[in-house]
Amino acid sequence: MRADWLQRRGSADLILVFAGWAVGLDPFRHLSGAADVLVLSDYRDETLPEALWAPGKRLSVVAYSMGVAVAARHLPRLRPKRAVAICGAPDPRAVIGPAIYDATLAELSPQSLGQFSRRAGAVVPPGAEIAALAAELRALAGRPTAPAPAFDRILAATGDRIFPRAAMAAAWPGAEIDWIAGGHSPFARWRDWQEITG
Repeated sequence: MRADWLQRRGSADLILVFAGWAVGLDPFRHLSGAADVLVLSDYRDETLPEALWAPGKRLSVVAYSMGVAVAARHLPRLRPKRAVAICGAPDPRAVIGPAIYDATLAELSPQSLGQFSRRAGAVVPPGAEIAALAAELRALAGRPTAPAPAFDRILAATGDRIFPRAAMAAAWPGAEIDWIAGGHSPFARWRDWQEITG
């Protein structure tokens, strides 16, 4: 995994963010709060960079989009005080639709990445490496669905064009989903991490 500190002030609280595919740090940059914030991405390798934070931190997990499945596989070990899933699911390929997921992988190009960016409502950072992003999708598709992930809060968007509403509802059987208005990248509605973690 890639790890980027969004905020590092030596707080006793750490928010570990499992970011979405291809979007980088931009969706989260405007969010404020007292906690340290470490953003994880690039899931070609799902090894947690645990050496980056000190033991004993009060840990919260915020997982977004494809990062939800990755976080779900690590929650039993991390044991955060709070875990929030946003616009994602334990089996993202099933929710996106296998045909759409596989076509995205097979036909990935700068043009199709731009199309994804518009549908997701999220900016893809300049200079995105197509081969690396394709390898990440391939790796994620080959990993097992997370077993019954224990998120405290599940947020999904009614107008999500990447993780459609009906498929999202089916992906979380028996779970309470907080539906919010908007599309796949809902972060502009919040100003503080506390609004997300509760």
